[in-house]
Amino acid sequence: MSRERWSKAMWEEFLSRIFSGDHVSFVPHKIFRWDENGIYRDCFFPVPCQHLVGGEHLIGRTINEILPKDSARSLKKALTKTLKTQRPQDVQLVFPTLGKTVVAVVRLFPYESEALGFVTDHYLDGCPVISVSPQEPSLAFLKGSSTYTL
Repeated sequence: MSRERWSKAMWEEFLSRIFSGDHVSFVPHKIFRWDENGIYRDCFFPVPCQHLVGGEHLIGRTINEILPKDSARSLKKALTKTLKTQRPQDVQLVFPTLGKTVVAVVRLFPYESEALGFVTDHYLDGCPVISVSPQEPSLAFLKGSSTYTL
């Protein structure tokens, strides 16, 4: 896979293919692309949202540089296992943020020689940090999908 960043159009095309299947029932808040060394190669936020560091500032940096030590260790372990077994892995990372604890559920998928991390953020009570409406303009590219559910 190219180490270059994907354009918004490429991300949207990629996601529209994924969400055209019969078994996808979530839309991630953020998507990250990591290489085998845990370096952020790309990111895309299908739903406009904030990131603690900001997407552009992640590129070229490692998981260890960005995340707290325990979270970095957990994510790197899941990333390594994903790439080694070529099977999806899930990991939950807990962040105390702005007075509320946020749990980031990261679903890792192997993609060529890299891994994609589909992230949804939730509060401890299970409620999503971002409520996504089917009318969300940023998700218009999914409208043609037969399984478009939020």
